Amino acid sequence: MTTKKEKIHLIGIGGSGMTSLANLLLEKGYSVSGSDKNDFAVRKSLEKKGIKIYLNHQANNLKNQKAVIYSSAIPKDNIELLQAKKENIPVFNRFDYLIKLLAEKKIISIAGTHGKSTTTAMIAHLLEKSGLEPTVYLGAKNKTYPFGSSWGKGEYAVIETDEHDKSFLKTPSFLSLINNVDNDHLSIKGPYQGKISLLKQAFQKFSEKSYFGFIVNNDDNFLRNLGKKSKKNILSFGINKKADLVARNIYYQGKNTFADIFFQNKFEDKLNLSIPGKENIYNALGTICVSQVIGILFKDCLKHLKSFSGIKRRFSVLYNKNIAVIDDYAHHPTEIKSVLGMTHQVFPKRRIILILEPHRYSRISFLYKEYAPAVKNCDILFLLPIDPSNEKPIKGVESKKIFQEILKSKSLNKSKVHLIENQSELFQKLIKLLKKGDIVLFAGPGKISNLPSKFINFVKRKKI
Repeated sequence: MTTKKEKIHLIGIGGSGMTSLANLLLEKGYSVSGSDKNDFAVRKSLEKKGIKIYLNHQANNLKNQKAVIYSSAIPKDNIELLQAKKENIPVFNRFDYLIKLLAEKKIISIAGTHGKSTTTAMIAHLLEKSGLEPTVYLGAKNKTYPFGSSWGKGEYAVIETDEHDKSFLKTPSFLSLINNVDNDHLSIKGPYQGKISLLKQAFQKFSEKSYFGFIVNNDDNFLRNLGKKSKKNILSFGINKKADLVARNIYYQGKNTFADIFFQNKFEDKLNLSIPGKENIYNALGTICVSQVIGILFKDCLKHLKSFSGIKRRFSVLYNKNIAVIDDYAHHPTEIKSVLGMTHQVFPKRRIILILEPHRYSRISFLYKEYAPAVKNCDILFLLPIDPSNEKPIKGVESKKIFQEILKSKSLNKSKVHLIENQSELFQKLIKLLKKGDIVLFAGPGKISNLPSKFINFVKRKKI
């Protein structure tokens, strides 16, 4: 393990996981530099904190480094990676180095296909408000964690894990939580070879690696069975199925969510969230289970959850005047269906225009048929080109494949679906269709994240 004040360089520092790690290293006292081939949103903020950032990859970016860290997106022939090996500088994968950094912490690890970032941020918020000073590492950002991380003096580290490359199996967890297991990251060339059975096997291995035990969503059939078979300590939560922790009498008012909380059949208190949706009840239930393991009282836990305001790009209402503009990370069909449901809850009886940027050729090739039922609850759909996210094109896989499936299944009428090639075309067509009261929902994890603010400025200029 390197010592404090030594120089560490991050290749691909602009990725969300790398940005979070860079901030952790800086707060722990290391001298940090990094490089990326593209500019990124928090670059200037990181530079103000003292990180030297190069917007290119060059051999001479390495200057007396004691360690070099790379993201999973960095190819093996990257010039800086080759230079590090040439100079015999220790080279680490991002997640490997994170685990080294957290060697003396009790790790609370969050896994699952959906809701990881929000649940991680919720648990971090709870521990912080409870005075436990956690170390936090998540793949998203909010006001508390503008870089997605924080180094704390306390004994706990709360981290969001990643199943797509199996790195989550490297986590030496004190306690782990699995939200759900869905059919994602199933590229034929990936670690699961297109087989959900292999993905489930990986989640089972993840659960068994936890030192104290693990927490599962009993409404997920696979996880419920996993919990029954495991010899580990188990805490379960749910809404529809019997579980240790259950939410009942759920109702919604605008962006607020309410429920009665029962632990082992005993009523404990009322849950009041300042964020919408059934999905966030699940996230909160998982968080409450964590609180019971580490000894936070129910009343304190529920009080702190009420003040949790969410994370960026998870149902973020950026503008709400004659029209409303919402920004969301949703990209998997399950997530798209969920965010449309939230939109209907918060803005009932208003027309929803969904701007969707499909993400990754591998995901679309595997799930393209599932997008049709997922989008049926929007009124108008604009389909942008696929954001490849460093993937190479797959022959025949494009947004048109989703478009054709929507028409074939009659999820939406042809007049309600628009294939769009660029931002200019999108804005011009949107302006012609917009009516007072419309909700414009931007969804996707990639380049689309830059569009909502541009569209809001466009709307203001047009005085809509």
